[in-house]
Amino acid sequence: MERFKNILVVHEDGENGRATLARAVELADRNGADLTLIRIIDQIPDDYKMLITAMTPDEIMQESVREQEKKLTQYVSSFAIPISVQVSSGREFIEIIRQVLKNGHDLVIKTARGMTSSWGMLFGSTAMHLLRKCPCPVWLVKPGSGERYRRIMAAVDVAPPEIGENDLNVKIIELAGSLARLEKSELHIVQAWEKPDETFLSDHMNNTLGDMNILLHESKNMHIQRLHDFLDDFDLQGLQYQEHVIPGWADDVIPEFAGEKNIDLIVMGTVCRTGIAGFFMGNTAEKILHRVTCSVLAVKPDDFTTPVSLEK
Repeated sequence: MERFKNILVVHEDGENGRATLARAVELADRNGADLTLIRIIDQIPDDYKMLITAMTPDEIMQESVREQEKKLTQYVSSFAIPISVQVSSGREFIEIIRQVLKNGHDLVIKTARGMTSSWGMLFGSTAMHLLRKCPCPVWLVKPGSGERYRRIMAAVDVAPPEIGENDLNVKIIELAGSLARLEKSELHIVQAWEKPDETFLSDHMNNTLGDMNILLHESKNMHIQRLHDFLDDFDLQGLQYQEHVIPGWADDVIPEFAGEKNIDLIVMGTVCRTGIAGFFMGNTAEKILHRVTCSVLAVKPDDFTTPVSLEK
């Protein structure tokens, strides 16, 4: 987590938003990082503009921005480190990403919406847009998640050595390991193992039941060894960590394991590299994110390009 030197926090009203900002302040203080708090206000709907006479819509918006900046400046004054404030108007996820592009933020932290009966999922539309399109890592904090994380999961999909495309997995392990040290947490490193279809093996390879069991056993051992070899390149000494290779599809394995082990935070990738196997495909990641009920720290490949531009 020491890599983050320019952190952007999305303002949320209430105690949950304050708790998220307090967590960001602690991280920024440890890292010697710059910290900015941003608030996005709605633009004046076109239907209302014709009703305004005393001031122009632009004047009203400018006044609103100035008022919110004053409130945020007063709000952050009680924290132990300097916090810059930024107020913008527009669609929330777009303005957040524009702020990232304009000022080179390397981490966005946002309070998750929380479970609701109408949606039945933890993350709202702004969070999902950020997970898909924000160029830097996005940390979504579950409301009421506590002062520290007791159990962290690193969700990886390690590519075979001959493919050699594990940059995203490296990021995931480095971030999860660093945060586990910071929080003094258990670290669970999880790889889903999509085992060969037994019907296919039986129909097309003329294998007996005993042969198929041997093949399945060898396949699983190969994935276990691949994960173990991959982790040999990391300094995990002093961490309380476990490796897990679990049969099943990633969009089932990850949320089910998180629920069973009471995971507090998942570190995972959300966007694959086109044409390269071994990373979560975008739709797989989205299925996982629709099912998990804990905080998430999401990262993307270095060559990811956001579709959002600075131009309005």
